[in-house]
Amino acid sequence: MTTITSSVARYGIRRRIVALLSCAGMLVALTACSAPWSGTADDKGGESESGTRIAPSMSALFDQYLAKDTLSRFERDVLQRARKNGKISAEDYETAHDKQISCMAEHGWREQTRKLSNGLYQSTGVTPVPSTDAEVNKYMETSSTCSEGTSKIIESLYQLQQGNPGLLADPYETAVECLHKSGLVDDAYTGRKLENSMNGDGTSKNLPFDTSSDAAQSCFAGAGLAVNVG
Repeated sequence: MTTITSSVARYGIRRRIVALLSCAGMLVALTACSAPWSGTADDKGGESESGTRIAPSMSALFDQYLAKDTLSRFERDVLQRARKNGKISAEDYETAHDKQISCMAEHGWREQTRKLSNGLYQSTGVTPVPSTDAEVNKYMETSSTCSEGTSKIIESLYQLQQGNPGLLADPYETAVECLHKSGLVDDAYTGRKLENSMNGDGTSKNLPFDTSSDAAQSCFAGAGLAVNVG
């Protein structure tokens, strides 16, 4: 369980960095960064019809974090409310996001984001754009520092809640389940087809739908995939 909760917390930072560097033109045209818990399952998770789950429920994840003695007061208050109400509120997610953005701005990084239809924020750029390895490392360190005690846990759990309610361990299965519901692909389209396309020649021509649409980007973000179209 410790591995899963640690992976969930680290994921928010990684997705933000990949998305921003993609927008900065520092990655290939089509990139995918899957959640670090891919292919793992909580001991009590088991199998669902779609595959292995990372945990039996969101409540179980809330409990795992609440058992930690390293939470900030803000994190603990948010998770206690989530445990009581069964979910993290949009208001608490907004607060965590605002804390992250404000902290980054105080350190000289102005992040741009857009809100997707599933309620998740997606990074669209940063000023100044990190253009060297040293600047990228500085940005990553600042993002990590700013997320501690504020957005790291809350944003990552909210992403799971909004985009992966079945808590599927496989991000490609998660994305395709959403793409099915959105009518972007037919029932014959599978997680493996999506994965193979993303690991192909690095262009969006391999995907049978508009990857830049809000519906597609919402599915990617909710699944823990940062996909840049360029």
